[in-house]
Amino acid sequence: MKVIVHNGHQIQLPGMSLTGKEEVKYDGKVVSSKHTIFGGTHVFRVKEDGEDVDYEIEIGTRWHGLSNWYVVRRNGRVIYTDR
Repeated sequence: MKVIVHNGHQIQLPGMSLTGKEEVKYDGKVVSSKHTIFGGTHVFRVKEDGEDVDYEIEIGTRWHGLSNWYVVRRNGRVIYTDR
């Protein structure tokens, strides 16, 4: 699992899973859940300081298949990537 913090909010990104289940958590609450083998895109909306904020998280498998890469967008702007 990878954890990033942005504007005081914690986003937990899933690690590799043998079952294919991916759960994305925002401030400790599950905001998106999917079953996938090679990764996918998670989209969710939260309130930050009274404003609606849209997040899009792309998750994929690295070429060697042993770990994931991530791209996190907040309102369309990349705030984290290790791709």
